[in-house]
Amino acid sequence: MSAAGSADPGGVITARPGRALPTLVSTRREWAAPLARGRPAHTLPGLLSSLYALCGGAHRVAAHLAVNAALGRDTAVDAQSRQTLRADTLREHLRRMWLDWPRVLPLAGDDAGAAVLASCPLLQGSADVDTSRGWLEQQVLGMAAADWLARWDADRESFVAAWADQGATHPARWLRAARPACQGLSAPGVALAVHASRHELAWLAQQLRDDEGFALRPLWRGQAAETGPWTRLADRRGGVVADASAFMRLAARVADLARLAAAGGEDWLALGAAGTGPCEGLAWCEMARGLLVHWVRLDGDVAPRVDAVHVLAPTEWNFHPHGAVARRLSELPASVAPQRVQLLAAAFDPCVSLAVEPAVALPREDRCTR
Repeated sequence: MSAAGSADPGGVITARPGRALPTLVSTRREWAAPLARGRPAHTLPGLLSSLYALCGGAHRVAAHLAVNAALGRDTAVDAQSRQTLRADTLREHLRRMWLDWPRVLPLAGDDAGAAVLASCPLLQGSADVDTSRGWLEQQVLGMAAADWLARWDADRESFVAAWADQGATHPARWLRAARPACQGLSAPGVALAVHASRHELAWLAQQLRDDEGFALRPLWRGQAAETGPWTRLADRRGGVVADASAFMRLAARVADLARLAAAGGEDWLALGAAGTGPCEGLAWCEMARGLLVHWVRLDGDVAPRVDAVHVLAPTEWNFHPHGAVARRLSELPASVAPQRVQLLAAAFDPCVSLAVEPAVALPREDRCTR
């Protein structure tokens, strides 16, 4: 999440608590389509990874798979793609925990956080998660990843509350500080699982092909669904989000990091691709913010070029004008502290700035005097 109020070419989402839906207004645009059209197909992964640099590794993987599917090539996912996605997702989790979370809720006496983060091998150019496991266990989890996950799986809410209270690491101390402020920020929603079947993926491809506005206002089964580390296909617990509080959604990011850091973590995130029509391909991957989808149509056989492309990012699901965040904002008082709105947003993690529009006082003559 970008710092609120900063100039951001990716757009800004404005939150308007205490109002009728839509309580979220976005200036985001789909830049991929106009910028990629007419370019050689093989350049698309590099272009999209640069355009969406915040999660560039995930975009590179998805674009590569989508182009291969559109060309009719083998869509099997190789080990390198899985490791790239794993490392990229871990980096994003770390940046959010150390850089974005403290902007929302500063931690007193934790000035060394940036220096600790800079010492992580993954942020020093290494893509080898195994060599970074020790750092992740020491600086994030405070214990072996396998032990942390065993306790999380046994009783999530009780364990993460106790873990946060111990405050052995920066993320634990931050969650301990955030827990009181997260009270009352429950936002039940529908867990997105459009990538769970080929039938659903074919439907998704059709929406992206036929509806120019779908990528900015997506619906699944007629509903505004949500996606994130708490909706992984490998960890499905029903169609409704069970841990609906902002606090548990934040904690789920730590759990996601533990899954990725543990041995075998390269298999945790779902990703794949499929041909969806003549010269068309769809690719998907679970990444730090949730499910990312790329759809591409190519033109030409000898030297194929991009005819059309759509990028459907997690932010468009999670910050849909009628989604879980928007509905919860409509239930909050207009005078709610901006920090609470930012905490709710941080739990869903937009990839752009989020501004909170202050409550507007009614003119004196319009106020009820009874």
